[in-house]
Amino acid sequence: MAFSLFKSKPSILVPLFFLLLLESLYQPSYGFPRYDPEDSSNRRLFGSRPKQLPNCGELVSQNQCSQNSKCIWCKSEDLDDTCFGKAEAWRLPRQVFSCG
Repeated sequence: MAFSLFKSKPSILVPLFFLLLLESLYQPSYGFPRYDPEDSSNRRLFGSRPKQLPNCGELVSQNQCSQNSKCIWCKSEDLDDTCFGKAEAWRLPRQVFSCG
């Protein structure tokens, strides 16, 4: 006679199933840090945001543009010299802009 879960008593399997389910619900969450009121390292003022690098198009001088590694300064004879993102600069027409 082979062992089968379906032929055994359901009264044994049901509590075992619920115990395993409860244990999985009370496992610690490793993906999210717990709130510690004594730790102020993760506190920010209301409305404050972490410091972000500016958009390359917002940089108005060649010096500012060259300080950001993701930006490149492009010169033009016909248009204003402008700071572009590196991914954006390679798509510019070479007849109009000289980037580097």
